[in-house]
Amino acid sequence: MKRLLTAAAIVAFSFSVLYAAAGGGPGKDAQAYKLYNEAYDMYLTHHYKDAVKALKKVIKLKPDFSKAYNLAGLSYVAYKYVDHAIFMYKKAVHVNPRYAEAYYNKGVAWEMKKPEELEQPASLYRKAIELDNDNVIFVRASRKLGVILRKQGRYDDSIAVLREALKKGKDAPEIYNEAGLVYIESNHLDFAVEQFNKALQYRHVYPEASTNLGVAYLKQGHLARAIAQLEDTIKKNPGFAGAHYTYGNLLIYNGFFEKAIAHLETAIKLEPETMEAHHSLGTAHTRLNQFEQAEDVYREALKINKDYEPIKTARQELKALREEFRAHIVFAKKKTEEDEDEEEEYADEEEEDQREKKPKKAEFVEDVEGLRLIDKDEKKEDDEDEEYDD
Repeated sequence: MKRLLTAAAIVAFSFSVLYAAAGGGPGKDAQAYKLYNEAYDMYLTHHYKDAVKALKKVIKLKPDFSKAYNLAGLSYVAYKYVDHAIFMYKKAVHVNPRYAEAYYNKGVAWEMKKPEELEQPASLYRKAIELDNDNVIFVRASRKLGVILRKQGRYDDSIAVLREALKKGKDAPEIYNEAGLVYIESNHLDFAVEQFNKALQYRHVYPEASTNLGVAYLKQGHLARAIAQLEDTIKKNPGFAGAHYTYGNLLIYNGFFEKAIAHLETAIKLEPETMEAHHSLGTAHTRLNQFEQAEDVYREALKINKDYEPIKTARQELKALREEFRAHIVFAKKKTEEDEDEEEEYADEEEEDQREKKPKKAEFVEDVEGLRLIDKDEKKEDDEDEEYDD
């Protein structure tokens, strides 16, 4: 990129020399090219607002400079002024109707603005592909169009577009990865595994393809291989949120909820706006009956995107589950108390029965003197006493 900038700077310098030689001083075009290169450096160093200011000056100097409009669009997108970006891309293709990159960038901006609206960006990607004057843009637009067709369930059309892209860039790992996703969704799992492995051949460090390969193994029923693949992905790419999220879901599926929570929390820390990860984290807490934690997760997630339906639904289900759980606890407590009362009542009855069955002490203290046998000595003494009395 620095070489390109240097070349552009040389062109700008040559223009200024020509204008100076003609006695007119630096020309507008030369100034525009010089300022454009400065704006490009600002863009590369993430000074997007400064880049836009510089590009507005470029456009004023050279209104037919399509690359200036395109770069302004990229700069606007970088700080999320999507409508401004779309306007700039529109100006770029108006100035140069064969500017494939501007069509492609406009399609990307439309997807950012309205993710649910697929036809408009699809038509822009098709236009970039039809122009066929930039191989890099051809491949990128093909992948984007392939994604849209996959989302629409048009798997054969998606694969056809991706195959054409491979003719322009056989070493394009993104195309193989997208083809693998198409094959997963269309349940051609062997083909999916093949495509992900090809992607990894061309790019050894490619966490998306590595993670997707783990998913393909899981869908094939190779649980141990899927776990090993995802663990290897995380080991090599600990900062890739997608691997932690996918592994977390796999752990939930197999009942390892506490371990799943750790990976899902990592995924959210890496990419806080990933709503799917929040949803899965809440699910893991719920499975452990950690209802307060699940509620906290859902509440925080809805602060990020209040319209995310899966979490809104999960929160309602959690509320119903908590009420059911409380009712069960109250019932169990009531049942326990009733059982204790019955036991106490039974104990009282038992004690009373025992008292009734046990002879009273007074009943054994009878006047039994008349029944007692008198031995001979006692009888003799009694007779003597009687004689003495007489």
